[in-house]
Order: sequence, then structure tokens, then C-alpha cells
Amino acid sequence: MTKEEILEKSRNENKNRDLYDMEVQKLAFTISHLAFMFLCALALVLEYVFTRRINMAYCMIYFGVISVIFFVKYIKMHKLHELFVLLSQFALFAASTIIFIFQLLGR
Repeated sequence: MTKEEILEKSRNENKNRDLYDMEVQKLAFTISHLAFMFLCALALVLEYVFTRRINMAYCMIYFGVISVIFFVKYIKMHKLHELFVLLSQFALFAASTIIFIFQLLGR
């Protein structure tokens, strides 16, 4: 197999996507996910410190986003682990949504 054939096979496997670009996007996604998690936690802590309440909207949004991420991962990879994480995150999303609705209703 010649060098050109190997390069052509690699391009076909990667669908002409640059591997470096894919790694940078993966790193950016990971860092943004961690920042999102930190900011949600910071908002929860600050709200509790200043108001002695916890607004479940932050949890609802966070668990909703994570549910979507693992839903897409499960659809693309069909790994059982992704399904279990999806179901657990979705359960947390549903619970935080119900609590948030009760908070809005004043209960």
C-alpha cells in the first residue's frame, strides 16, 4: 500500500475532517461543560448565601442539557452506559422540573 493510498483511506474514514480540529472541538466541549457546571453551582451557592433559598431552575437547565448530550451520544454510539447515564440525568431533570414548578406556585 502506497503513502497516497493510506492518506486516501484515512481521508475517507474521517470524512475529510481534520483530526486536530476534532480534538480541539472535543477539548472545547469538555472545558465548556465544566465551566457550565461550575457556573450553575456558583449561582446556586450565591443564591443560597444571599436569600437562603435554592432556585431549582439552575438544576433543571443543567440536567436538561446533560440529558440531551447523553441522548445524542446514545443515539450515535448505542452504548449501554450512555443509556444509563441518560436515564439518570433525565430523572434528575424531571425531578428538578417538578420542584421548580412547585417553587413557582409557592408551595
